[in-house]
Amino acid sequence: MVDYYALPKDGDHAWPGRDAAPNLSSQEKGRLVEEAISADIAERMGVAPEASRFIPYVMMHEFEALLFSDCQAFADGIGLPELGPQLSVIRPAFLSPEDINDSPLTAPSKRVTALIPNYQKPLFGNVAAHSIGLESIRAECANFSDWLTRLEQRVFL
Repeated sequence: MVDYYALPKDGDHAWPGRDAAPNLSSQEKGRLVEEAISADIAERMGVAPEASRFIPYVMMHEFEALLFSDCQAFADGIGLPELGPQLSVIRPAFLSPEDINDSPLTAPSKRVTALIPNYQKPLFGNVAAHSIGLESIRAECANFSDWLTRLEQRVFL
């Protein structure tokens, strides 16, 4: 799981596929870079891409975006139910929680810390994700759901 937003797109540290993705939809960007990363890893390992067990997920912005899948469950999960309506104002402005971001100042984590100054990603993020539930996150976040499906298919072959 890597964050697309910060992946270098040119130079010596460019990530495979990143330079070709800027004009695509967020779902297409993630998929293109995932496929390029998989192909690159498989090539370096000397195996066919379909034989590789490496299954990347390129998150468009950051983990907190997934938490906007159910804003009230997010707020309830971290013990601040009164923040549900404030979090809920953010979500409808985007097609998917995975699209929440306008700039480094409005990244999902920045939006969360503006409302919850003592937000601690490892603690609050995990508790909120558990409260929201995987089913809700998958229903709202197509890229994330697709990645989980690929993992499930590989595990249960």
